[in-house]
Amino acid sequence: MPVRAAVAAFDLVPGPDLERAGDESPDAWKAHSSRVAFRIDAPLAAGWYRLRLSATNFDRFAIRKKAELLADGNAIESFEWNRELREDLLVKFARPIRRLDLQLRNVAGQFELNRFELRPASPARTAARAVKLKINLLRSYNCFWPVVSRGGKLLVQGRVGEFGRKLLRGIPDSRSMRIEVKRAAEISAMWWRRRALSADEIVSLKTEVDAIDDPRPVAVLIPADPTRSDHARQAILSVLRQVYPHWELVVAWPTAVVSESLQAVAKWDSRIRIVQSVDGNWKTAVRRALHSVESDRVVVLPPDWELGEQALLRLSQLESDLAKPVLLDRSTLRDNLSQLAAQSAIGVIRWAAALVPANAPPTRETLAFPLDDGRAIEATRRTSPYTKPLVLAADVCGISGWDHVTFEVLKGLHSLGVELRHHSVAKVFPDLLPPDLQPKSIKRRTEPQLTITPPFGLSRFDPDSNTAIYTMWETDRIDPAQVAILNRSRVVIVPSRWGAESFRASGVTVPIEIAPLGYDPLVFHPSRETKDPSSCTFGTAGAMSAGGLRKNVGRVVELFRKAFPTETDVRLRVKITPNCPPFEIADDPRVEVIRATLPYSDLARWNRSLDAYVNASFAEGFGLHLLEAMACGVPLISTHSSGLTEFFDDRVGYVVPHRLIETRNEYYRGRWADPDDDAMIEAMRRVYRNRSEAAELGEAAAARAKRFTWRDGGRRLASTLERYGILEPKR
Repeated sequence: MPVRAAVAAFDLVPGPDLERAGDESPDAWKAHSSRVAFRIDAPLAAGWYRLRLSATNFDRFAIRKKAELLADGNAIESFEWNRELREDLLVKFARPIRRLDLQLRNVAGQFELNRFELRPASPARTAARAVKLKINLLRSYNCFWPVVSRGGKLLVQGRVGEFGRKLLRGIPDSRSMRIEVKRAAEISAMWWRRRALSADEIVSLKTEVDAIDDPRPVAVLIPADPTRSDHARQAILSVLRQVYPHWELVVAWPTAVVSESLQAVAKWDSRIRIVQSVDGNWKTAVRRALHSVESDRVVVLPPDWELGEQALLRLSQLESDLAKPVLLDRSTLRDNLSQLAAQSAIGVIRWAAALVPANAPPTRETLAFPLDDGRAIEATRRTSPYTKPLVLAADVCGISGWDHVTFEVLKGLHSLGVELRHHSVAKVFPDLLPPDLQPKSIKRRTEPQLTITPPFGLSRFDPDSNTAIYTMWETDRIDPAQVAILNRSRVVIVPSRWGAESFRASGVTVPIEIAPLGYDPLVFHPSRETKDPSSCTFGTAGAMSAGGLRKNVGRVVELFRKAFPTETDVRLRVKITPNCPPFEIADDPRVEVIRATLPYSDLARWNRSLDAYVNASFAEGFGLHLLEAMACGVPLISTHSSGLTEFFDDRVGYVVPHRLIETRNEYYRGRWADPDDDAMIEAMRRVYRNRSEAAELGEAAAARAKRFTWRDGGRRLASTLERYGILEPKR
């Protein structure tokens, strides 16, 4: 099979387990095993290439297929699909390639490889593609115009090469962001998921999945209650989060009209179907849903329950005689339909709950959990003690630090009884919030407003004299255009005294108040668990895309190596976000890189495994991750500069000297702190020589952190809002 429109007509050679499916279509193939491959023996020069790949599957739609492209044995791209695969992307070969392999998994049966096209991408086409992807990325981060402005300045200054490098960086970033933003509810709902698996557990379970040569598909049937579509949505999300990818989901909906929020979630994945009953009959809806199921094994999930992340993997591994009544075949379910005599939601809930117990004894793991009852929460909500609602002008759409701050403020204001409304232009993914934290959106603002956003995002919310702005920045200067917007507000609230001084020096003339950020002491706290006595462990973390240029994670790795060139009893644990670009560690077994978004319980355990946290960032608006490390009893090695001066000094860690330097990048203006490399190396050596001293500083750090909980910071924020009339208590 030729590679279409390539430089030359290379042959796509099928592996031994592949054969033509017939003469009707030249693209039709039949796979005799679950793992097959095509090979291309052809020299390809280094550079950018446009890859177009499409395939159609005709068997086992519930089984998740995987396609992986390898260059000289190294994986460069991977895709997951069920019915259809459609990809059009740019790939870069850093060096000449002698052989390509297209490996397909779980495609046993008939499929069509409709297109495999590889052609060199010209510089102009690559740049155009990069511009398009970069625009999508910037819109996802809500920073389109500020970055466009900075990019324009680079071109005006003649820094074309730097502009091009930053532009091309959007190509891999955008592929990660497509997953992170589109499926943010699946990835980022850890804020309120109480039973999330750790990153290590997920890796272990995925290894089990990959070892299955012939996976068994499992269907999930949800008899939904139309009066609680939020429960149905959360149950669907619990299926989307499954480690086991071979499933189909059927929602039995007993009315002719399906809620828009449920339809929106169902569009995320082709394996989800909503089967309706136009006559409003529950029994009919469940029967129709059951007959549409492809899989032989069916899990019935009650309308107010959610699956644990490992549930479908464990259930797929069980024999049917052990799994009852959790796992039922279709014939057993048909026999049990007679139990659906009651056509009410209550009848269906009782029937489904009887089929799925809270624990599955054969697995010794809890597979399903009851959801929080939003009605019970609503019944206990007290009357607002304030005269007017408060408009919250802030985004909750991902996993950034700003999203987290908004979430914590939202929780705190809600606990005080504040009646909240979402600003009309705020980007809020409802699936990231529990049912009781779902403020209604407004079209026209007449109430006071609290805006939570970095300075470059202020203009979107149009703040005025009836607005309090909660913000921060990393350098000691703010753009004059942003200062002008800040001065339109009634009060500006920042989390540190350093931030207040920087804002004032930049020209902010309205009142500036201080309300520090906080941490959750129930999660972040010291533990009696003993650290590994055989090694001294350091840690550092940070995003390395978008604004992550100030974090200097790579610099910490370099300094660690210089501090310990030959020692084998030291470790450096590095945590970066999933969408970070490739990170070079030069095959040093002492450096461990975790590329994941950890649930908070795992993040706390990660912090507690450290003897010291090394912070080489140029600046922090506050440094919430550093405060959380201190709360776990870990001393910091850091400069005493920017926002972290609110809680860090030489009594709780190792202060590294620094010099103030002008920023030289597209994101920032003003100055920030450049740490002294030799002093940072010496601080790490000092911890290595005297771990007992580091432990004592860690105890002092944990005691200091107790002054900065979310509860205390929230009280200061609420008090400030009352003092400036943004919140008006009832008399």
